[in-house]
Amino acid sequence: MKKPVLVPTDLTDVASKAIHQAGIIAKKAGTSVSLLHVLNEKSPSREDAEKLLKIEAERVKELTGKECEILLMEGSIFEVVPQVTGDQGFDLMVIGTHGVHGIKQHFMGANILKLVCRIHTPVLVVQKDSPLIENFRTLVMPVSSHVDFHKEIDSVLLFTALFGTEVHLYSIYKPGYEWPEQTLKNIEDAKATFELNGVRMKRVKEEQEVFAQGYAKQTLLYAGSAGADLISVMSTPSDDYYYFAAADKEALLLNDLHLPVLCTG
Repeated sequence: MKKPVLVPTDLTDVASKAIHQAGIIAKKAGTSVSLLHVLNEKSPSREDAEKLLKIEAERVKELTGKECEILLMEGSIFEVVPQVTGDQGFDLMVIGTHGVHGIKQHFMGANILKLVCRIHTPVLVVQKDSPLIENFRTLVMPVSSHVDFHKEIDSVLLFTALFGTEVHLYSIYKPGYEWPEQTLKNIEDAKATFELNGVRMKRVKEEQEVFAQGYAKQTLLYAGSAGADLISVMSTPSDDYYYFAAADKEALLLNDLHLPVLCTG
């Protein structure tokens, strides 16, 4: 990872948590951090927003040893953030979420899924109560039938390359249900890619034990028992909604374990 880590911020404590986590990752990668605030009717004045951003930028510089870029733009976050990530080609974005009961006037509430679905750059989503992680040791990667699953594999490789993260390639077997050919292909592609790149990997297959709509609950139970630091997921559903439809994805993003979630759009 050579390019700066982008952090959109609404100038709240949750955003500060995301900025600090981004700084840890950037320091490990030997790169810098760029802060983006999108001015709207709920923002402070441009002058006050810039002052707050400069305070955060100084903290990041102390942590990473590198200058921190500040971006102030106007418009809708659902248009500006995807545009900035696309135009500048960041390798990673880190963002905080207030959760379902978040502060409505700030953009990082329950609309977090709506936003990350529009981002082509890998996005690490953290919560207010997420721990600051110095070393991502274990990542749970649920398999899916998404035709773009290879993009999620690439996102995961960002973390395995930096931290030597062990990947748990996870699936739930539902009796009487045949996996689509695309899912089987994705599993084999992931295994081959991780082996080629020297990634430590465990292939985990569990029978369905939690009989609920969707698979998020059992996935989170496994992540907790495995001591995972991170979960990865495709932010957009696959065509047949095999594993993670929108409700499942939101349950992961706002999980009660407060685990960071790596989203690939």
